[in-house]
Amino acid sequence: MAIGPFRNSQSFALGCNRIGLAAGVGGPITLTGTSQIPVLLEDLIVSSDTGDFGEISGMTVAGQQILASNQNFPVGALNANAQTEGYRSVSLTVSQNQQVTVNISHTNAAALAGNYQFSIATTPIAENQVIPTSASGSALSYLFGLGTVAVPAGGVVTATATALRPCILGRMIACQMGAIGAGGNLQNIILDSLLINNIEMLTGPPAQAPGAPVVGGSVPGEWLGPLCTDVSGLQVAYPVELNSTVSAVWRNTSAAIINVCSGFFLLPNIEAAG
Repeated sequence: MAIGPFRNSQSFALGCNRIGLAAGVGGPITLTGTSQIPVLLEDLIVSSDTGDFGEISGMTVAGQQILASNQNFPVGALNANAQTEGYRSVSLTVSQNQQVTVNISHTNAAALAGNYQFSIATTPIAENQVIPTSASGSALSYLFGLGTVAVPAGGVVTATATALRPCILGRMIACQMGAIGAGGNLQNIILDSLLINNIEMLTGPPAQAPGAPVVGGSVPGEWLGPLCTDVSGLQVAYPVELNSTVSAVWRNTSAAIINVCSGFFLLPNIEAAG
């Protein structure tokens, strides 16, 4: 029985040194991986040895920023156990000695000290198959963060971000910061509204306070968590332009403050590429 094809040397995965981030508000730290050969960058995993306190505040490929908003994105969305296969592929190429960097910050005063490290699966390519960032178009838009908000007990808070470039919002994802596991359970968090340039994206009527006689159109936070296996339903699939605003309204049904960090994996603009 034939076995193959085989990988070239140095073509399995791109990694980086593990770096610590102190407790409390701090950072960013910069994780850096340098490719020794031309490769296609595939799925990104970010590892932490504490709860999901980390936030991605920037990410570059060959010097080009691929975070497409002015707010942070949750590290927990890129946990090894997160059900985000098919969303988290970087899908960019790098040449020999080009770098990938991931900046990680803590914005929560209660954040525990943690060590962070990433891995990116790679596929070897020929040098003439490397697409420079100047010609990569919409593929440079990888993540769109909504940042972290502290949702008070029984209260409501809005997370808002501004688009730094035109992009298409894909899989929405939310993490309960500091919870043990991939993004926490989000059992006490509700998404009351998702607005893109003041256009409501939720299908039901306006959300109502718990116990109100009219049933609102809110959705459970668990549906947006990293462990949700809904492959297609979580795709927002909506284009935003430069300086567009995206807002998520979060409701907390518990008796304690819950910190929620959220964002979107982005989709390539196939029409523009054509």
